[in-house]
Amino acid sequence: MFRTEESQRRYIAAYDAVLAAWPVPFDTLQLPTRLGTTHVIASGPLDAPPLVLLHSLVASATVWRSNVAALSGHFRTYAVDVIGQGGKSVASGARIRGRRAFAGWLTDVLDGLGVQRASIVGCSFGGFLALSQASLTPERVDRVVLISPAGTFVGLSLKFMLTMLSLPLRRRLRRLMGDQREASMADLRMAPRDAQWAALMGVMMAERPRLQTISAAVLGTPELRAIRAPTLLLIGDQERLYDPQATLALAKRRMPALETAIVPGADHIAAVAQPEAVNARILEFLVRP
Repeated sequence: MFRTEESQRRYIAAYDAVLAAWPVPFDTLQLPTRLGTTHVIASGPLDAPPLVLLHSLVASATVWRSNVAALSGHFRTYAVDVIGQGGKSVASGARIRGRRAFAGWLTDVLDGLGVQRASIVGCSFGGFLALSQASLTPERVDRVVLISPAGTFVGLSLKFMLTMLSLPLRRRLRRLMGDQREASMADLRMAPRDAQWAALMGVMMAERPRLQTISAAVLGTPELRAIRAPTLLLIGDQERLYDPQATLALAKRRMPALETAIVPGADHIAAVAQPEAVNARILEFLVRP
């Protein structure tokens, strides 16, 4: 995935630094799947209901460090390094062809964990994968929490697309002006409260590894309305992928059974920006009879 061994070592060191401060006891698992070996961080009581955590694009399972203590008090949590992204999962090299391939991969993960049915919390690209899983394998998904999902209900805003497209140019201009700072979350105009995780993301952005992924599609209204897993959609009021209020309203029209809420003071990675508020929302939804 990384261009050099030194890049790989630097990333793993930053990853391990975040994991070393994991707030609860944990086990790490390496599960074989059809798309490669998948790394999972497992926390919480062995006999508690299972909860799968799926991170955003190019991030890793460590993004859930601010949430895992609260969630593991009620669930056996499985923070998964999504295959083809950041983290310690190792993709097989075969091209990932569409969201059905990801659904097959996550089914393999559940099988490897010995979990027949689980709730899923997903952020950004992980949110897209979570709701796609609920649609394609409904027998394996109990409830779903979406945090600013990519695609799924609506495409990206023009403003966000221009920001992402301009990143390489802004970095070059910065270098020309003598600014040698490495890439960071500030380039995306985000300031996570978890400094160690932000440093890990900075390494990921600076090293620019080769990723394997797919575009997060906007799901059709008939498919959304056919999903039976109770679903909660959370969007930060500072979201820049799309307009928060307009997206909640559109999602509710397209999926009438959906529950929705705005997270005050939160950007795209709301679970890191406002962990206490997000944890409370997730738990209220998931533990409800």
